[in-house]
Amino acid sequence: MEDVRPGPPRPGWSRRRKVVVWTSAALVLVLVVLTVAGWLVWRHLNDNIRTADASLSPSSLSGTQDILLVGSDNRAGSDAKYGTAQGARSDTTILLHTPTDRREAVAVSIPRDSMVQIPDCTRSDGTVAAASFGMFNSAFDTGGISCTVKTVEALTGIRITHFIVLDFTGFVKVVDALGGVRVCVTQPLSDTDSGLDIPAGTSTLNGEQALAFVRVRHIGNGSDLDRITRQQYFLGELESQVRAAGVLTNPLKMYDTMDAATKAIVTDRGLGSISRLLALVDTLNQVPNGKTTYVTVPSDPYPLDPNRVVWSEPGAAQLWDSLRTGVAPEPTAASVGAGPAMDTGPGAATTPAAAFAREAAGAGTGTGIAEPGGAAAGSATDPGSGSGALTSPSPSPSSTPYTCPAK
Repeated sequence: MEDVRPGPPRPGWSRRRKVVVWTSAALVLVLVVLTVAGWLVWRHLNDNIRTADASLSPSSLSGTQDILLVGSDNRAGSDAKYGTAQGARSDTTILLHTPTDRREAVAVSIPRDSMVQIPDCTRSDGTVAAASFGMFNSAFDTGGISCTVKTVEALTGIRITHFIVLDFTGFVKVVDALGGVRVCVTQPLSDTDSGLDIPAGTSTLNGEQALAFVRVRHIGNGSDLDRITRQQYFLGELESQVRAAGVLTNPLKMYDTMDAATKAIVTDRGLGSISRLLALVDTLNQVPNGKTTYVTVPSDPYPLDPNRVVWSEPGAAQLWDSLRTGVAPEPTAASVGAGPAMDTGPGAATTPAAAFAREAAGAGTGTGIAEPGGAAAGSATDPGSGSGALTSPSPSPSSTPYTCPAK
């Protein structure tokens, strides 16, 4: 019988080598899990986004941006609790303009009660609605966002680069995802119809409270212009707080907001992916904090109905020309003092266009915002003097009749 002897012992792995191998394997596994999770998150956010077609001209995100921001009053689905009105109108419309160098931005509010010429538009069923003269917000009900875009382009001569539509429920969810927005008011604000009830001083509004704050019509003078001024104040506060919290630069903080936002919005096809939306956020974030000027289209009471307005001329045309060309014309007596304006910080207006926007909106030494007890042109209680200006300037460029002066 053959004598079989064991060979020399095989060299074993050292403890250190085992630790290195297992650590490397764990790191690879973690990277794989993170990659898969990141892909799933990315796909989830992409799948949230809904798009609509509005025949926009091709544009580059690095160029001048003229973005139409629309708040819809659609009451379908989850928005049914906010009323029973049929159809969907543009409850809020803001044209956000920023030049290529991003040194500032101008946000122009278009009163929904403006009486304007609406071009022919294609309805959702494919039929064509003839051109008409009517309230600006009816364009959205007639032909959706594409009709609103077409109307704004026809009225202003400005080519819209992108649009974003947000409904009531979406607004509520975005504000809640941000953890609320702080506002400061000088007096208690209460309205049973909207459910608004906040004390004097500083309060952090949740989504429902914030929606009531920007939509309520039964405080102040009750006009759409008064409501617009409150919306501009709220947006300025929201922008400052988002920047201060680092939401735009922290992916973890940004996820909840982006998840809520992408579920809530409808965009043009050029923004129809999370990568394009993030690129837009990145380029808009280049606008320095405090360099956004909020203005409203200069307007006068509509002669046939004091609850409606018509755009003041030549102020409105000069405002659009200044944004389109970047060159400010000389303000005239008819264009100065023709509507409310505010900025988000001292010295916000730096380019000729932004400087003219403030002057044309009556913000040379104040804001053109009505003081408590004053009435705005076009309000339900006082048709105004025909100048398109609110009664007296506020001492602060970031306050309404009931919001605290900027510090």
